[in-house]
Amino acid sequence: MAVTRKELKDNAKQALRGNWGWAVIVFLINAIIVGVFTGCGLRFDEIYMNYDGNSFLMQWLSPLGSLLGWIGDFFALSLAISFLKLRDNQKEEKPYMAAFSVFTENRFVPECLNFILTRIFTFLWTILLIIPGIIKSYSYSMTAYIVKDMVASGKQVGATDGISASKELMKGHKMDLFIFDLSFIGWFLLGGLTAGIGLLWIVPYYQTAKANFYRHIAGDKFLK
Repeated sequence: MAVTRKELKDNAKQALRGNWGWAVIVFLINAIIVGVFTGCGLRFDEIYMNYDGNSFLMQWLSPLGSLLGWIGDFFALSLAISFLKLRDNQKEEKPYMAAFSVFTENRFVPECLNFILTRIFTFLWTILLIIPGIIKSYSYSMTAYIVKDMVASGKQVGATDGISASKELMKGHKMDLFIFDLSFIGWFLLGGLTAGIGLLWIVPYYQTAKANFYRHIAGDKFLK
């Protein structure tokens, strides 16, 4: 990479300067929504695992739990989109709109299709071996950003366009992003030690720095 991790993080702090209140509110709204879906999904899984009968309804609890977890993860893409827009000086001023940004500006369908296929492909690779699954997850990691840029440029985005572009973009950068993620482990451990309160600032910091990572390797390639 032509830019260091320190520079990515410093640029993130600069982008967040004067926007911390907005960033915390966006994350908090999104986290509550994601938490509800994820929590319900885990609860359904728990009920299913502890149930000894053969009720038809109970047989659907585990798939429903997984679906709710996926919905929660899809909502979380709003953070990636919102903090990329912040990084690009295109901040959505209303925090509640930013928290739902995956659904706005005609992004929902292409983001949803690419998200679903990303999850399916990653799952299939993980079935083979854990390591290939992790590698593929990094190959697909820029999909949401790319779809956001493609939609912003007025392109018609297919179900795998973002995935294919992410695979190509991440060639030679997967290890860079892996090390970048490792550099935040201490921060997330600190967030855990504060009963999650510290995450109100840590997650926006991480998301903005990751948006910097994307923009530095992609430039305006997908905005043209």
